[in-house]
Amino acid sequence: MGLSRQEINLRRLLERCEHMCKSNKDKEHFPKYVNTLEGMLQEVKNITEIAEIKFDVGITTSEYESRGSEESNMRNDLFGLRQRKATATGSDDMDELIHYHDKAQQKITDDMLALTKNLREQSETANKIIRKDTEVVSRSTQLTEQNYSNLTVESSKLAEHSKRAWKCWLWIMLAVVVIVFINMVLFMKVMKKKY
Repeated sequence: MGLSRQEINLRRLLERCEHMCKSNKDKEHFPKYVNTLEGMLQEVKNITEIAEIKFDVGITTSEYESRGSEESNMRNDLFGLRQRKATATGSDDMDELIHYHDKAQQKITDDMLALTKNLREQSETANKIIRKDTEVVSRSTQLTEQNYSNLTVESSKLAEHSKRAWKCWLWIMLAVVVIVFINMVLFMKVMKKKY
């Protein structure tokens, strides 16, 4: 009969604790690991006692175990998974896996920091462009208002000048009409006497 999941986990945790003792890493987590080891050891003892009692009574689960192992093998074949054996290399595999995940997390963190920096630079650039555009629009508005006021003043001057010019032309036309009238009267008088 193979090792149960709890026994495999217990062996892995034991190997991890041994590795921590040798490498002097994570000393602050060591008491937590020891407490977890004690709890797992108690669970394994309870499971083995229950299995011994079942064996003594004559209850066997080999039929269910074989069915369950076939289903798990089929599931592993479908998903392409393989079970790992808890050996000395299991700790190395676990360390490699942890190291791989640490590198992946570090890469993701670096990527996120680079994206954040890029986003900040883009937002600062956009902010500068918007400020410049706002200044240009405000200057354009001021120039438009100034030009409008100048245009109003000039149009009033032009209207006044055109009124003066019209009055002047009116007096000139009246003078021409009066002169033509006087000339006609004189002409008629002079021409009448001769005939």
